[in-house]
Amino acid sequence: MKTKTNLAIITLITVGALFSALVCIIEARPLATPTVAQTSGVLTINGIPHPYLSEGTGLTCIVTGLAPSYPPLFSDRLKQRIRFVYVDFKDSWNAESPRDVEKVTMDSLVDEIDQIRSALGLEKVCVFGHSAPGLVALEYALRHPDRVDHAILVSVEPYFTPAWLKKREAFWETDAASERKAVLEQNRKRLPDDLLRTLSPRDAFALRYVRNGPKYFYDPSYDLYWAFAGKQFSAEMLNRYLKAILAEYDPRPRLASNSVPIFLALGRYDYNIPYHEWDSARRTTPHLTSQLFERSGHFPMLEESTRFDDELIRWLEASR
Repeated sequence: MKTKTNLAIITLITVGALFSALVCIIEARPLATPTVAQTSGVLTINGIPHPYLSEGTGLTCIVTGLAPSYPPLFSDRLKQRIRFVYVDFKDSWNAESPRDVEKVTMDSLVDEIDQIRSALGLEKVCVFGHSAPGLVALEYALRHPDRVDHAILVSVEPYFTPAWLKKREAFWETDAASERKAVLEQNRKRLPDDLLRTLSPRDAFALRYVRNGPKYFYDPSYDLYWAFAGKQFSAEMLNRYLKAILAEYDPRPRLASNSVPIFLALGRYDYNIPYHEWDSARRTTPHLTSQLFERSGHFPMLEESTRFDDELIRWLEASR
């Protein structure tokens, strides 16, 4: 018994010594540095503080829309070429002030981007937009071509009218495989409307996005909730944007006089943005380079990140 007790004590002492040594090693080791440059700060716009995060080096690109959700969506490789600026847009997409969404217009959204550009001290800037909020980036480029050196549009609608919404639904009905439709039906049973109505507008919006995953991803089982979890955004603002600000929005006639280099990325299996609806605009828009990603839906920067980076970097080098 005494021998076993001594062995136990020796073991505890040895483990304790090893743990102490490990603590010393860990404490002596410097913290790991990010693989890309990161800075943060506050920009004061119209007397309102706007926190922002900057990631990467190179061409400065303001991310429109739900900017706080986008940092993990871009690769470190891409951030070696582009400095992404994610702004906490107080007057539009942030969840802190949903009461004022009725005051937001396309004019105010475009002005917000311009004030961010000015506050960053830049004469020209790149704008990045994804999905419907990407139309703000496009609108900014059309209104202020002298202040935009590049526009990057990923899975952005060419227009947003009642006719567009009908074509989007028709594309799903005629193109989606039965297996994909079956997954959507399973998701609807798992996340029914009655359940979503018990949640906050923000959580309901996020889970509705998850429910519609088969319409957004090449892999119909993909779950994007991780991109929404813990993020601040205003579902009220999104609803106003989609239902009021974009009502009857069609920039295609003005695209014919475009002078800004535009990179357009579309996913073959994006049932939110039928890729072929861009066909006419592609033919009539100068300075537009488009790429179709055959194994992607709404997020080619995630689903085909290597090819997405290759094509975007190649375009940036060619459009200098």
